[in-house]
Amino acid sequence: MNQPPVPQQDTAERGPCHYCGEAYEPGDHARHTEPVHCGPCITCVDKPPCFSCRLMYCVCDVHRYRG
Repeated sequence: MNQPPVPQQDTAERGPCHYCGEAYEPGDHARHTEPVHCGPCITCVDKPPCFSCRLMYCVCDVHRYRG
């Protein structure tokens, strides 16, 4: 009962990214959460910069398929 409270961590510090699976620090928050309006590709439109598009014909410069 006399234990100090457990400090709460920001979710960006403890959980992996929903799009790429990497753990990230608060300084990388925008790279993993803010959408990029990248163009006509229906697979990666409005995904954050860390997202890798798996569509073979993706023409987006940010998410381009690199397989």
